[in-house]
Amino acid sequence: MKERSLLMAIQWSEEQLKAIHTVNHNILVSASAGAGKTTVLVARLMKRMLQDHISIDRIVAMTFTEAAASEMKKRLLQSLNDKLQEPNLSEAEAQFCRQQLILLQSAHISTIHSFCLSVIKADYALIGLNPARIRHIFDDAAVAQMKEKAFTQACRNHMRQDPEQFTTLLQYFSSRSEDISELKKAVLAIAAKAGGSQDPQAWIQAAAEAYAPIARLDQLPSPLKEIFFERCAVEAGRLEDCAVQMQRLLFDAYPDQAKQANEILLFLGKLTPAIQAAKNADYREYCRALFGAIQTKISTLKDALEFNNLRKQLNALSKDLVSRTYSEETLLSDLALTYEVLKPLTALTLDYLTYYAQLKEAQEGIDFDDMEHFAYQILTAEKGLAAQRYRERFDEIMVDEFQDSNDLQNAIIGLISRGANVFRVGDVKQSIYRFRGGKPQIMRDLMNDPHPENCFIHLSSNYRSKQMIVDFNNDLFLRLMNIPGCSDQYTDHDCVKTGAPAQKQDNYPVEFHALMVKALKEQDEGTENLAANQIKAQYIAQQILTMHETSDFRHWKDYVVLVRSHAVKTHLKQAFEQAGIPYYIDAKAGFFQSEAMQILLSWFRILINPADNLSLTAVLSSDFYQMDDEELAELAMKRGRRLLFDMLKEMHHPLVADRQRLNGLVQKQGLCALLDAMFQIHHFYEEHCTAQQRTNCDLLRQKAEQYSREHSDSLTGFLGMIEQVSEEKTSEAIPVGNEDDVVKVMTIHQSKGLQFPVVFYWASSRIDIMDKKETCIADADLGIGLPALELPWRFKRPTVIRQAIEYKITLEELEENIRILYVALTRAQNQMILVDTVKGELPQKPITMNTLLERKGTTDLILSAMRQSQAVFWKVRMIEDRWEVQQLQRRCPSIVAMPRYTEEKPLPITLTPSETEQTAYIPALFPNRTAIRPAQRGIQLHEAVELLPTEEWTEDLIRRLLPEIRLSDIRLLLQLSRQSLFQQCQRMNVEKELSFAVLSGNELIHGQMDYVAQDESHVILIDFKSDRHAQVDQLKTLYARQISIYQRCLHQMYPEKQIQAYLYSFDLDQFIEMTPETELAAA
Repeated sequence: MKERSLLMAIQWSEEQLKAIHTVNHNILVSASAGAGKTTVLVARLMKRMLQDHISIDRIVAMTFTEAAASEMKKRLLQSLNDKLQEPNLSEAEAQFCRQQLILLQSAHISTIHSFCLSVIKADYALIGLNPARIRHIFDDAAVAQMKEKAFTQACRNHMRQDPEQFTTLLQYFSSRSEDISELKKAVLAIAAKAGGSQDPQAWIQAAAEAYAPIARLDQLPSPLKEIFFERCAVEAGRLEDCAVQMQRLLFDAYPDQAKQANEILLFLGKLTPAIQAAKNADYREYCRALFGAIQTKISTLKDALEFNNLRKQLNALSKDLVSRTYSEETLLSDLALTYEVLKPLTALTLDYLTYYAQLKEAQEGIDFDDMEHFAYQILTAEKGLAAQRYRERFDEIMVDEFQDSNDLQNAIIGLISRGANVFRVGDVKQSIYRFRGGKPQIMRDLMNDPHPENCFIHLSSNYRSKQMIVDFNNDLFLRLMNIPGCSDQYTDHDCVKTGAPAQKQDNYPVEFHALMVKALKEQDEGTENLAANQIKAQYIAQQILTMHETSDFRHWKDYVVLVRSHAVKTHLKQAFEQAGIPYYIDAKAGFFQSEAMQILLSWFRILINPADNLSLTAVLSSDFYQMDDEELAELAMKRGRRLLFDMLKEMHHPLVADRQRLNGLVQKQGLCALLDAMFQIHHFYEEHCTAQQRTNCDLLRQKAEQYSREHSDSLTGFLGMIEQVSEEKTSEAIPVGNEDDVVKVMTIHQSKGLQFPVVFYWASSRIDIMDKKETCIADADLGIGLPALELPWRFKRPTVIRQAIEYKITLEELEENIRILYVALTRAQNQMILVDTVKGELPQKPITMNTLLERKGTTDLILSAMRQSQAVFWKVRMIEDRWEVQQLQRRCPSIVAMPRYTEEKPLPITLTPSETEQTAYIPALFPNRTAIRPAQRGIQLHEAVELLPTEEWTEDLIRRLLPEIRLSDIRLLLQLSRQSLFQQCQRMNVEKELSFAVLSGNELIHGQMDYVAQDESHVILIDFKSDRHAQVDQLKTLYARQISIYQRCLHQMYPEKQIQAYLYSFDLDQFIEMTPETELAAA
């Protein structure tokens, strides 16, 4: 029972213990947000190892991200080390733990793609795969290039085989036959959706055959038939919902209006058979009954605004539905018409996939999707020979984030499972990766599977959020996730309770701040010309400023703003800059669209074509040459009709010589040498790039190196590749860590799995369903959706399959938006504030399918759901006063003298001298423009001094030992090395980062000293300071207390020696002697 002690150290709930200890079942754990899912996973792994004595190499754990896998390994490592420290641990148990530590790094704790790759590496021969391909995973740029080549090759092939049919296909997608962009989108969309199936070719062929001629709509293949008629019933149900609201309003407010009451009853009586006909898959009867009901008119009611608005809404819904309801004959003929388009389209797609596969084989690599497909092929090859081996090998299969699995991934798990050894953890409420093929229905189906081997467990305690936040989310999502007709349900099991007593203390209600745009613009001239998003951004910035100064949350990193998309981040960035708030915002408009990349790409274009005036202007006005607007305007006036580059040659501008030199360099030494030289022009990389931009420059160089290795050193080719993939949303590397004291702005997807003390949620008033706007849409279950097109008039009608897919996509998107809202509102630990602009009255609608299909956005959903709530955990603030949203003022960018510290602060019982430091750093007005933050700069310089030897320092030595150091920092270090005092110290016995602990009276003083040099009679302490713009007196005042404590400790450590202490300011290049009198002066 000794092994159990580790598990008993935590106060587990009954459900958690069941999840940890249950075996010999297929276990599905539904873990709501904040339920301690990862902790349970690690505890189960430890239990399986230490109690059940299953070695870690007989367990596979699949996570959604590499970061999650790394975190799980880290926690296991800590748990195993803790176990080894237990007293009375037997030698056998200790040996087993040590063995697990050895096996941990190679254990199958990884993403499912990494697991699939390991399957391929082990058994590639079963499917005849070239082993060289496994070592080369194509990046996004290479994939985009190969897809472009494959599509072009497939088009040429079809044009050659049947020019007339291919021309007709082009005409279907565009009125201009030379425009193939829409056709390309269609082929890529079909190929991508087919890629999530176990057999892409079979999926594409089945999707085409769904358009084959039929005699009646009830002969549609399943599940197309069910979804189409469900759509019909829901559309008619929206009319019914509106009429019922009118009926209730009459009953409550106008009980004596018999005429309208009878008209509504007649309307509902005629509409009911239409809904029933849809449920019976009788389309003719549905149309007959529907049109009969719509012809029934409902009269207006005098002086009844709400009733008449509902009547207007009902008429609009009826008119819209009539315009989209076609006869059965029309829909059947449209299927046959579109079938003739779909056959060549799917043939073209299959050819594209063949050519794409050939290109990947020729270039000896695989893409991301190949990992799953090849693994599946291996596991099903030779009658499942490899799958049987994995079934025998693994005693436990763990799947994290199961709600985001797709069919292919689920099939792979099924192939390696014995039938009762899979442990799945997920939460349907947090399934937000539909765009990646995630299918929450897989988890829903398993939850409802009554098979005796299945065991379903709910984790219903929340350990993250305060009580009021938990209560609010329970209340809100009971209303939003239980809409009749939707797949998601918020059950009693999902209504979580708090898991720790501290969650009941220091609570704040969840607040919705409704910025009343009309009132604000009337009262404040400063907001008249501001867009709604600008007002929201400035309001959030002001709220953060106020809370940072007045609330318990005094660190910038306590705050996060969650947004639905990257587009609105620009407004927040501007507002934070205006307010002087330090922040990190990953705009993610695309790696190649970032500022530094655009400048470098403009340089590339100039090297190829000096007549490109736009690119030339971009480079001249950039940090490379820093020409201002007046200089550019003067140049433009002088040049007349001449090329701008010719003018620069006449002026002997340095760009001309730089261009000649760079062109020669790329021809002789290649792309990497070119970039290295570009980075050095006017110290662009070292002196003018932010941390983010330097990271992007490094990544561009890596891409150039890869392109040179795989293709050539052609600058034209490299630029062409970049322009081809420039629209890809390639993430910029994040240059800040979790501990950086900045406000973070991130999308809700980026925030998943994280938690923050204070969350601002950027609510929205509209939901757009983007998929429906494309000519070709696809669905994993229903196939391909195309409209019928009558040429040459180009009349378009949605086919019955298109209607079914549009309805399913719309419903899934709307449901996922509610789940995304759930993820957003469950990130907060202490305080949750929702913000949006409101143009009129606050929404007050009941939550129904009709409300959902109006796509009004999260603001309408939240306020409508909570419209009658009087709960203490919910508060709506209507912001109307102009002082609430005032134009934020820029903070003064100049450095001001720090006030003298005049109050004696008593020393704590345990003291670290560095705690007494003050700071001369004023936060930057524009943090994103700062190449490196002062704290980071100081750390880097300290680390450099620690690493460098006591011999003479040279630039070559520093670069060799510190290859990533900045040129400006090298200069600072060389200045230090030339100081005579420092040279004297270097000849003494030197200890760097000297750790110490000294008992002085009843105080334990501990810490680290930067640099201590000593000989027989002297000890010299040097404390390095990187404060910028601080003068000698300021530095003495700021650090006198700290140095005084160091001196006291040194006197105790070396009582026989003379102690001297100095500050060294890198900024001043000066040693500052610190004496006891210095502290007295500072005090």
